[in-house]
Amino acid sequence: MQTDPDLSHPKLAAADRWAAARLGKSAHERRVASLAATLFDLTASLHELTSIADRRLLQVAALVHDVGRSAGKGGHHASGAAMVLSDESLPLTAAERRAVAYLTLHHRGAVPAAGSDDVLHHGDDDADRLLKLLALLRAADALDSRSLESPRLVFALVPGPARAASGAGQRARAGSRPRLRVTCYLQTDSPKARRVYERRKKFRLLEDVLGCQVEVEIVQAQALRMVA
Repeated sequence: MQTDPDLSHPKLAAADRWAAARLGKSAHERRVASLAATLFDLTASLHELTSIADRRLLQVAALVHDVGRSAGKGGHHASGAAMVLSDESLPLTAAERRAVAYLTLHHRGAVPAAGSDDVLHHGDDDADRLLKLLALLRAADALDSRSLESPRLVFALVPGPARAASGAGQRARAGSRPRLRVTCYLQTDSPKARRVYERRKKFRLLEDVLGCQVEVEIVQAQALRMVA
């Protein structure tokens, strides 16, 4: 279940202030940053990114990913990436700035193959690593909404069922993939909420890059208490 991100790190605090100053608020961005960190931790065995700097970079990108909405909703991913690249008041190194711009640009829409984008310096930047962070960002963004009730979320990563080797080949491998199960508890269930939170396209990159299967379930709950 998500909580607000820890903004004690200077770069996270600066990213939050920078985005909020342009958008007027940062509630959605903070929730996405928290969700992204949760997904990063939960799927560590799949993405194998062990650096705390990767986790922090993902959260910085989550905090600024929608900043382009300050110039209009249409094409906000592109305008946001341009803002990240051009505004040096956002305190990032050159490599971090390219990475955050890449994550902002591709948090929605088509995703280029690793090494085929126009933002990263492919002799210097690790495109495969950033594609994994992008997959996590897109999944986190899919699990929160600006216009709907934010669900209370429960995550579980479970192993896929063991399959005996057979001529089925690809089908057997797909059936044995680990499953990322997400239960979304909402006080008000609705067709719109299901359309938003069960969008398959937002999870496809995560499935492809991390080799898992994402399962999202919507549950109506009048009251919910989490017990450790």
